[in-house]
Amino acid sequence: MKKLIPLLLIGFVACDQQPTEAPTEAISTQTWTKTMEYAVDLNSVFHQDLNDEDFSDVAPIAEQLIGDVLAGKLKAYDRFSDEVLTAEQVKSILQFTDTIWFEEPETGDKSIDILERDYSQNFYGLTFSEQWTYNADGSILDRKILGLAPRIPVYSSQGGDLRGYTSAFWVKYD
Repeated sequence: MKKLIPLLLIGFVACDQQPTEAPTEAISTQTWTKTMEYAVDLNSVFHQDLNDEDFSDVAPIAEQLIGDVLAGKLKAYDRFSDEVLTAEQVKSILQFTDTIWFEEPETGDKSIDILERDYSQNFYGLTFSEQWTYNADGSILDRKILGLAPRIPVYSSQGGDLRGYTSAFWVKYD
């Protein structure tokens, strides 16, 4: 019984104390930021998840963008190395000679077609890189353009089939 009394006293003292509550703080504003990249063709959207956006015509934007890069008003960046490209390097990306190999399936005869490609006027759309910031407190979504890239087609060297589209170069905005 002598051992039980100190334990009961400790128990009563512990039960008698009021629990300390954390001070109530106002809920802080939550903000989420994500970099989004999506491609837009000249009159609509490539990706179905953005099909409710109105991209009625991006051709004037792309024409102005390419014109400003070729005139040296805007800096172009290589899409892989992120190095600054000269106007001549951009021109060589947009205007080049393409060699396509064909093979006749029945005879096995091979032939070559040499095509001059010029995407300084005939491009297919833009790739947008944007920073999307969502503020949960006010349900506000802000979008800031980080970069634009003209899109050009990529063809296979065997048969000349369209393989897809790629960004020719990037123009970045701060």
